[in-house]
Amino acid sequence: MIKINILLSIIATLISNLSFGQANIIDSIVHQTYQRKFTVHTPTGFTNTTPVSAVLMLHGNGGTMQNSQNFTNLNSVSNSNGFLAVYPEGYGIVSSGGFSWADGRGTSADIAGIDDLGFINKLLDTLLANYNIDTNKIYICGFSNGGYMTQRFACEQNQRFAAMASLGSIMDTSLHSSCNPQRPIPMMFVIGTADPFVPFNGGVANGSGGLVNQIINADTLVDFWKINNNCIQTNPPINLPDIDLTDNSTVTLFNFTNCSCNSDVKFYRINDGGHTWPGVEIPLYEVVAGETNEDIQASVELWNFFNAHTLCNITVGVEEQTIRPTNKIYPNPARTELYLSISQTDKSEVSVSNLIGQVLIKAQNLNAIDISNLPNGIYMITITQGQIKQTQKFIKE
Repeated sequence: MIKINILLSIIATLISNLSFGQANIIDSIVHQTYQRKFTVHTPTGFTNTTPVSAVLMLHGNGGTMQNSQNFTNLNSVSNSNGFLAVYPEGYGIVSSGGFSWADGRGTSADIAGIDDLGFINKLLDTLLANYNIDTNKIYICGFSNGGYMTQRFACEQNQRFAAMASLGSIMDTSLHSSCNPQRPIPMMFVIGTADPFVPFNGGVANGSGGLVNQIINADTLVDFWKINNNCIQTNPPINLPDIDLTDNSTVTLFNFTNCSCNSDVKFYRINDGGHTWPGVEIPLYEVVAGETNEDIQASVELWNFFNAHTLCNITVGVEEQTIRPTNKIYPNPARTELYLSISQTDKSEVSVSNLIGQVLIKAQNLNAIDISNLPNGIYMITITQGQIKQTQKFIKE
């Protein structure tokens, strides 16, 4: 009789899910011999008959696929807008109190040799096999450790995502020095200026489990993606309305637009905000993490940003190269000189800058540039001829 009751309960749950759509479906896949769990939240009215968008949310270090739902309140935004909210779970042991992502900073998942890039890609394949997902509208975001992991994806494997977002995280110096995205990617950031674990101005970041690493500052992070995405227009900062006067924080919005492939960069600076998720206040957590801003709901802002973008499969510089294919640089990587094959129809201006936008070399009508004095690393070269601008990355070794 007990087994029959259990079976009837399962059937009732399935019928309920089919009737109303809204459900939290817990599933797992095997990756590197580990059973990796994830939760798929299907929104109200979901039928799986028409393609829908999907948002992957990566929890912070020590988090789980369950508590990240309460932490973000993303499910309610999913219900209101009809997208799948997917919560993968990092690597870890339940008794240890939480899970982590192999974001490259020496987390427990890094130490265990976990391939989370491979896990997320396998998860996407599984989702596409079981759900009717619009492959042009797949997004990924993360908080803290999950935000660092999102940045690693942005640098190394961003081809499957239409847009990305990081909250409560910046980028470690090691990833910044090696980051070489193959295309422009829309990026959104939400960072508190008083985050006790992720210093807004860069330096030593202290994470859970004793993790300590060096990070760049928030402005350098935003500049990196602005340059990568070839954003031409910097809009005036907007001080958003201070709706909640009791949250001891405000929001300033920075927008960088007119970018390649519509890959704009949006940065919500939470003035005096902590290591928290705007719009979802958890008083006990604030004791250690700082203030939660209540003037915006981060999940709503995330969806508004994501929903404005569809997948664009161009690499950095391809738009301009298509217009003027004779403009080439070689060799790449280069050691002492970088040669330019430039059409001389128009006067050309050439500039070389680092990844934070500082112009290091500037010249006109050159066919070779001496780069012997540049430190080894990744640089941007911009060739401007009339109204046509071509920007490419190159490596100095």
